[in-house]
Amino acid sequence: MSNDYEKKRSALTVSTASIDAYSDELKRIENKNDVQPMKGWMKKKSPALLKGWQKRYFMLIENMQEGPWKLVYFDNDKTDTKPNGAFDLSTITSINQISKKEFTIQFPGRNLELKVKTPELCQQWITTLNGLRTAPSPQRTKRQVSMDSVVKMADESPTKAQNHKIVDTYTAQQAQVYKEKQRNSLLIDLSKGDKKIKEKQNTQQLSNEKMLELIGLKEFIKNMNEQFIYQRMIYGYLGKRSKGKVKYFQKRWFILVSAKPLYSDYNDEKILQESQLPPWLELDTITYFKQKEEGKPPKAKGDVKMLDCQEIIIKNMSKSKESGYTFKLNMGDRLYHLMADSELERTKWQTALSASIRITKEINNPLKIKIKKNIDPLIQLYDEETQLIARREKIRQKLEQDIAVILKEEAVDLNKLISQLTDLRQDMLESMQASIVKDPQRKDIVKEYTDIYHERICERITKFWDQNYMKLQSPELLLLGQWLHDYLLQMKDFFNDDRILLGVGVLLNIYVNRSLESMESVIYQIIEQERIQEPFLNDQEQLVTQTPVDLFKIINEGFDMAYKLCSCKETVLRFGGFGKVILQQYQGGIQEIIDEYQLSVAKFVAICNNTMALYDNTKQYSKRLQTFGNLSDEEVEKVFDGQKITKNFVQIANNCRERIFIFYFSRVGTHFKKPYLEIKIIDTLKSIIEPATEALSQLHDSFNRKLWKQLTDSIILYYFNQFIISCSKAKKEQQNEFIRKLENDKEILFQELETFIFEKQLQATLKPFDDMISFLNEESLSILDPCKSLRQYFGRAFSEKTIKSIMTLRFDLDKEQKKDTIEICKNLIDDINKTQPIEEDTVRIMDFLGQEDEEQNNTQTQQQEQVQRRADIRLDFNDSEIQQIPQQQQKRASIEKEEFIDEGYLYKKKPKSKAWDYRFVRIRKGFMYWYINSNSREAQNKINLQSVDEVIPNPKKSTNFKIQLEDSKIYKFKTQTKEECELWIKTILREQNQTEVAIITLEAIQIGNGKLPIIKDYDEIARKERQRQKQEERKRKRIEKENEFKKKQMELKLLQQQQLKELGDKPQPHQVDVFEQQMGTGDSTKKTTSCWTSFLIALGVERPK
Repeated sequence: MSNDYEKKRSALTVSTASIDAYSDELKRIENKNDVQPMKGWMKKKSPALLKGWQKRYFMLIENMQEGPWKLVYFDNDKTDTKPNGAFDLSTITSINQISKKEFTIQFPGRNLELKVKTPELCQQWITTLNGLRTAPSPQRTKRQVSMDSVVKMADESPTKAQNHKIVDTYTAQQAQVYKEKQRNSLLIDLSKGDKKIKEKQNTQQLSNEKMLELIGLKEFIKNMNEQFIYQRMIYGYLGKRSKGKVKYFQKRWFILVSAKPLYSDYNDEKILQESQLPPWLELDTITYFKQKEEGKPPKAKGDVKMLDCQEIIIKNMSKSKESGYTFKLNMGDRLYHLMADSELERTKWQTALSASIRITKEINNPLKIKIKKNIDPLIQLYDEETQLIARREKIRQKLEQDIAVILKEEAVDLNKLISQLTDLRQDMLESMQASIVKDPQRKDIVKEYTDIYHERICERITKFWDQNYMKLQSPELLLLGQWLHDYLLQMKDFFNDDRILLGVGVLLNIYVNRSLESMESVIYQIIEQERIQEPFLNDQEQLVTQTPVDLFKIINEGFDMAYKLCSCKETVLRFGGFGKVILQQYQGGIQEIIDEYQLSVAKFVAICNNTMALYDNTKQYSKRLQTFGNLSDEEVEKVFDGQKITKNFVQIANNCRERIFIFYFSRVGTHFKKPYLEIKIIDTLKSIIEPATEALSQLHDSFNRKLWKQLTDSIILYYFNQFIISCSKAKKEQQNEFIRKLENDKEILFQELETFIFEKQLQATLKPFDDMISFLNEESLSILDPCKSLRQYFGRAFSEKTIKSIMTLRFDLDKEQKKDTIEICKNLIDDINKTQPIEEDTVRIMDFLGQEDEEQNNTQTQQQEQVQRRADIRLDFNDSEIQQIPQQQQKRASIEKEEFIDEGYLYKKKPKSKAWDYRFVRIRKGFMYWYINSNSREAQNKINLQSVDEVIPNPKKSTNFKIQLEDSKIYKFKTQTKEECELWIKTILREQNQTEVAIITLEAIQIGNGKLPIIKDYDEIARKERQRQKQEERKRKRIEKENEFKKKQMELKLLQQQQLKELGDKPQPHQVDVFEQQMGTGDSTKKTTSCWTSFLIALGVERPK
């Protein structure tokens, strides 16, 4: 008991003694210049099992009594907080780094695990701790040593271990001293800063005009209208609250320049462009400056874009200790606190900034429309009246005045008209664009401009056209068409007027028809040159003429010139028809030359070769139309009809090829008049081929091979015809000789013709030789295959008569076998004839194989008469083919007004953790922000709701939901109740949809229905008038002939009556004969009844028999 008492008394004595030296020690510490080695926040792992990591404030304290440094930690960094514990650095056994941000300090009986924010900080702590734990202790007084030994003796106990939770009094007092010193130094610095601020505020502030001059704005606006620029500006001194922990307002000079007037007492229709301002100054952006010494340019400290400002909050100054008048700018993720000197000044800034927010949202609209006109004065004028009729009358007068200024002069030529119309169009377009970006959209203003400006434009065009259409040159038609097309494109979002598109079509129709009329003589000359001029050899040694080049030069140059002046789809469509007519005119003309003139073989060869080039050029022109007009295959085919044109070229080439064949090979049959065994096939081939070889070598390869194939077919036909004729006259011993000749002649034909025909094609052509050999060698049933092959090759010319003739050569069969074979083959051929149609286009010289020469006389000229002519083709521009502008049918879906929640507290799940943060969430303008609490000025993070892929409620926990982004990132949230969770999901989806709706799809109104066209096709009217006049002329002539005929009949009748009176009531027979002879001299037509008798019947004197 006494020992314990003595121990406590000794410790108390030491503590009392230490208090005596505290003041001296405090002075020494305050005068010490050394800075604390380390201090700051770290996470300490609790030794308890479930507590995990704890955030604590650590300081390194030097214990001047005991000597070693101590690591002291607190719950926070406030000065009145007691230390939670202290670790003696001299007892550290080791320091180990676990990871980049985590390390462990090993003490006897305890491992202290710590974690910091950065790897650099971790390394700094380890280095500092390692240095301090081995540092030597400072020199101390003997009295202190004795006191320490006493304390040490008093504290030592064999039954109690040292505990870091027990902090000695000296260490606790010293830690508090350090924290007080840190706080006092901060307060001293702040007080010094306040003095500096007051000193700067006491310095004379520069005037606003001087600040405008120093920032260089005066130089830019000196040439502007003073009222124009100053009504768009607001500037002056405001207090701006600092961002530090201690809040105070700093005087700054603010300026904002807007694109439109900021004050309601002034308005104009102009938009200030950013190019008119200094490069450092942006429109509708607050820029603030820090004032320097007088005469020096101020320095820009920052800017605030009003486009990002969500709201202006006016602070209630009756509940505030601040001396000025404060308002806040809520930027979504930050708040700007600004202070004015008076309520009037604050109201002025609030009004101007609110107007700037509205203006900048119009300028930076979701439609990406560049606004060039301020429509506010017109809207203000329109909204002054409450009655619709008065409104429309008032705005009509205003718009009529604006139109009169633009159209003050009469349009004497097309250039003047287009200039005036362009000014009207630009003014209307700028006004409509400015109206449509308003919130809400001012479609009523758009309608007024459509009814007044658009109709005036149409009237102006119609008036000019009616007066000057005869004077306009063809290029001027295209210029006017291009203007109408551009006008249609620029106005397509606001209205659709079919009259504009029809007007473009009419102008292009007139241009194309006039061009075709002027091209008729040129096309005639090209066709005539084709007939007269001799062809020449090209690089491929083929005979050609200049026609394909000249023809498509006309077509392409015409298209290029038109498209250059009027670059639109309608031009491409019309010039598809233009090319079609030019090519069909050429095709008709060249076919007439082929039919009516005796052209040389060289010209036929050149025309064949030309069609290949024309065929390729036609395909290229189709692709060109498709590319320039962005047309589909169906649209190109509809206007150009490329398939029919290419088909006509192929037909022309075939006609020329037929004439070449007739010229060289029409008498092939004469070479096969000898008996079969006397025909020398090699000599026959040379006599047929040699005259045509040179001419055919100058023909295009495709036509060349077709001609040789046709010649081979003709040779085989005549060859086998003579073979079959000779079969009936052959003797028994000649059967094998016939077969050997077939084999030899086939080899000769193959060798002689393989240079002109492809090998596979030649083998197929010579297959009848193999089939005929099989036919002469096979038995009755095996003969069906060669019989079928021969029938397929020769067609209906291989008939029953042909089979009977061939069977006369089969001396190896008896009469019955021949009869059975003929019957079998006859049935086979009959079956084939029933199933296969008659070959209408097959060129055959004879009706059946085995015909004699006299039977061929009726069919000898069949080839020469097979020339097909193309049908007459003309191009008819039909207005019904003009594509109408589709009226937009889609309408914006209306959003029903419902109950939503756009701000409040939510639990947000930490990433890669099971813990939840309690955060204040706010949804604004398509973004979801969250803050530490409702008073936080800056958001911790945000989600762009446009990047949200899905909002998914938790099916198991009705209060939970998650937001999944397009990049698969997930945010999880939790509410207090199920109803609140549903409201948050509904609000997020609504905000996402509203942001999408902000990208406005304009709905064009349909106008012009039932109104007269703005441009009439007077050329078409004149053509119809000429047709009507021709019809009337024909009708007049027909009526004149009928009247003349009736007059003659009347004169004849009177003459008959006069002669009847002279003859008396009953004329004599000889008088009747004389009368009939006189009346019938001019008419030799045979009559069943005499004129005189008919005349008496008509008078009722006699009755008809």
